[in-house]
Amino acid sequence: MKLTLDYEPTAKGVPRVRFVNGHALTYYHKNTTEGLEAIRAMLYNKHLKPFPEHTPVKMDVTFYRTKSKWYRPKSEKLPCRKPDTTNFLKLLEDCLSGIIIPDDAAITTIIARKRWTKLNHGYIEITLEQDSL
Repeated sequence: MKLTLDYEPTAKGVPRVRFVNGHALTYYHKNTTEGLEAIRAMLYNKHLKPFPEHTPVKMDVTFYRTKSKWYRPKSEKLPCRKPDTTNFLKLLEDCLSGIIIPDDAAITTIIARKRWTKLNHGYIEITLEQDSL
């Protein structure tokens, strides 16, 4: 299954904690929650057939990011700055979980890349298939 999501890759942020009336409330930054909701909505709208439960899944993903105008175009061929590829993956795994795969623990192999886009917008290319030895 191949997917292209027209959404600028967003990294999953660290959870924040605040105390209200002696109770701890945990929340994420607005960018994380907006990214999670937007990507999940795109996946729902594609009406994809989910993988069966207890099926190992191999994921190959490329995160295409737009280059900031502050970077010199020729000085940086690959996006080797923050955010980390793993933080992009964390958000994407949370989005896929419950929609295409029953749980993100079913992902047994991951191939991930960060690249600059040649288009005017960022996007994510995902390939999911059943994993085997």
